[in-house]
Amino acid sequence: MAKLVLKFKDVEIKTYPFTKSGMTVGRNEDNDIVVSNMAVSGYHAKLDMVGNNFFLTDLQSMNGTYVNDRKIVSIKLSNKDKITVGKHLIEFYMDGGEQKKSDSTADFDQTMYLDTQKAKELRDKSKGPKATQKKAVAVQAKQRTGVITFISGGEGEIALKKKLIKIGKDETCDIIISGMFVAGTAATISLRPSGYAITFAGGMAKLKVNGKAVKDSVFLKEFDMIEIGSAKMQFYIK
Repeated sequence: MAKLVLKFKDVEIKTYPFTKSGMTVGRNEDNDIVVSNMAVSGYHAKLDMVGNNFFLTDLQSMNGTYVNDRKIVSIKLSNKDKITVGKHLIEFYMDGGEQKKSDSTADFDQTMYLDTQKAKELRDKSKGPKATQKKAVAVQAKQRTGVITFISGGEGEIALKKKLIKIGKDETCDIIISGMFVAGTAATISLRPSGYAITFAGGMAKLKVNGKAVKDSVFLKEFDMIEIGSAKMQFYIK
């Protein structure tokens, strides 16, 4: 099981097992990891587990989020990475099995964007219920539903109604595809304020959009062709 160790001036404060798919870090009491320091924003950063990979996203914090002394927007974490928020240090650890599953077949740029809409919701939450309500109304007014339809390697069409859609051969994925080199979670499609973005999540099977390999994230345009292994799909707006 992955875990996070919160420290201040090399003194260990608390260990947090990674027991769910997402955890937030910040000064407010309703965060999963509460860091009581004025240099830390109310909702400072978010950690997500996607398949066997773990990602850290800065929630546009006032003082930024750093991994191994490098300022990040969103990044795939590796074992023993050191996360700095304000004056506190959070050390990230994976056990041996998780390390092997996470990185043994992946060959891609580790920096990638995840679930930006969720990040905005957390920031709005710190501004109070009125701001959250206005944002929800604005998003609803302009939102249309994206759809993925199979050309080959599968059947039917899938409406992208969730904020994060997982694609891969794991039975927990929203869009299941097969193939020897396809990862449990090979890609994700996230709903962002600017539209739908598809992100490579791992495995030896390449993610291609309109024939071009995608190593991190790209926004989808209507009628884009998506390929992962032998599966071919098309994206459109309904």
